[in-house]
Amino acid sequence: MNLNFSSAKIDEAVRQNSKRSSMILDLANTASLHTDGKLFFGREFKNRIELARIKTPITSILPTFIIVFKKNNLQNPKLRLSFLGYFWFSVLTLIFLLAIIKKIMDPDFQGDLGLAIFSVLFFYSLFAIELYFTKKIFERLKLRIRE
Repeated sequence: MNLNFSSAKIDEAVRQNSKRSSMILDLANTASLHTDGKLFFGREFKNRIELARIKTPITSILPTFIIVFKKNNLQNPKLRLSFLGYFWFSVLTLIFLLAIIKKIMDPDFQGDLGLAIFSVLFFYSLFAIELYFTKKIFERLKLRIRE
C-alpha cells in the first residue's frame, strides 16, 4: 500500500475519517451501527497511528486488520493482523499440522482430519473476506484524500 499524496493531506484525511479509540485496537470491538461518515477507529501513539476498519455487527466475526502509519513516513502504511487474528491463525495452523503429522506417523489415527482442514480453510476464507473489505475501505480513504 503506497500513497502518493503529501504527508499533511494524508494526516488530515486520516484524522477526519477516524473515530478516536482509547483502547488498544488489537483488543477493541470495532463493530458499530453509527459511523457518522467515519471509516476507521484510530489510535495515536508517539511515533505511529493505527487504524482499524469500523465493522457492522454482522462482520464483527471477521478477523481485524490494523493499518499502521509511521508518523515519519505516512506514504507507506503497513497492514497487519490483530493479536487475536495472529493467535487464531497460529492455533489453527498448529492443529492442522499436528493432525497431518499424526496421520502420517500413525495410519490408523482415528482423529478427524476433515475437521482440522475445514477449520483452517474457514479461517482463511474469513481472513480473505476481511482483507477484501479493508482494501475497499482503504480505497475510499484514498478517494477522500484526493478531494
